[in-house]
Amino acid sequence: MLRNTQTHIDLSAIEHNIGAARAHLDAGTKIMAVVKAEAYGHGLVPVSQYLETRGLAECLGIAIVEEGVTLREAGVQLPVLVMGAADAPHMREAIAQNLALTVFDVESLAQAAAYATQMNKAAYIHIKIDTGMNRIGIRDAQTFNAILAQFRACPLLRFAGLFTHFAKSESDPEFTLAQAERFEKFARRAKHAGFSPLLHAANSGGVFTERPGLRFDMARQGISLYGYHPDPAQTEKYVLAPALSWHTRVAQIKTVPTGEGIGYGLRHVTARDTVVATLPVGYGDGYKRCLSGKSEVLIRGRRAPVLGTVCMDMIMADVTDIPGVQTDDAVVLLGEQGTERITADELAALADTISYEILLSISARVPRVYL
Repeated sequence: MLRNTQTHIDLSAIEHNIGAARAHLDAGTKIMAVVKAEAYGHGLVPVSQYLETRGLAECLGIAIVEEGVTLREAGVQLPVLVMGAADAPHMREAIAQNLALTVFDVESLAQAAAYATQMNKAAYIHIKIDTGMNRIGIRDAQTFNAILAQFRACPLLRFAGLFTHFAKSESDPEFTLAQAERFEKFARRAKHAGFSPLLHAANSGGVFTERPGLRFDMARQGISLYGYHPDPAQTEKYVLAPALSWHTRVAQIKTVPTGEGIGYGLRHVTARDTVVATLPVGYGDGYKRCLSGKSEVLIRGRRAPVLGTVCMDMIMADVTDIPGVQTDDAVVLLGEQGTERITADELAALADTISYEILLSISARVPRVYL
């Protein structure tokens, strides 16, 4: 039996968003669907299975080896790249599960070579280049040359990919172009050494740009896969479809007299007789406490302000001006109802964060229903 508080995941919206990305890519450019962190809160396995069944993506991107093991155990056979660092035991497991590894130093590649030799099994490697984000990646030609020598020395090491990550692709085209130029220098060095790795650099901001030279052989579609642009101001421009909506139902209706406080700390004091709807959702479900007294929900197609402090399991909303609200009425926390819509970008602005965190914050105790 599912809770009344649940999210709905519209898988056709994800398909639409991939189509929107392909419209901006050259024919033949591959798409890596980034499904790390439970597919940005949408569900790692169901989303990945849908992508594979529908033939929507050529590759999946994850952050940690455990996510890849989960995919393989669920029967997903698409190529998978572990984009984060992997320690030795996880590296061995990745090779066993046919997961491609990200490497950004000589020592890690040597460890991968040792495991590949020991297991007599090919290890697929993507080399990460740091072109200015200063997170992970190779910066200097000397280290890169040593990496190339290691590939030549171990035939079980497969140089499958070369990539970088744009730090400001949604907002700074000049810096992004400079990153792309630095990346191309490493790509040329690899080619001159006789290697032909798959080149990828563009994230969602790089996909939805007017600079096609940033896209290379493959683009990595992350937040835009789920219906949001990294720059909220551009989401509507590219007609992306949010895949996730969040729903609950009214648990109780009561009228609170003028001058009484509501919730922990009595932070909201009624300025009039107020009809209050209590909703069975709170920060334990991922509805952020910092939204207290700031956000709104949708009831009967109209906006209702959240009153007082968000509790672990409940919030209260002012429905005084919404006639006829009753117990068990449908409530939308995130998504559309009637002509009104609340987006992850709206909640993110109120919480001083980004849409990514809003989507990922919805906890595992909120059931995901796939449409």
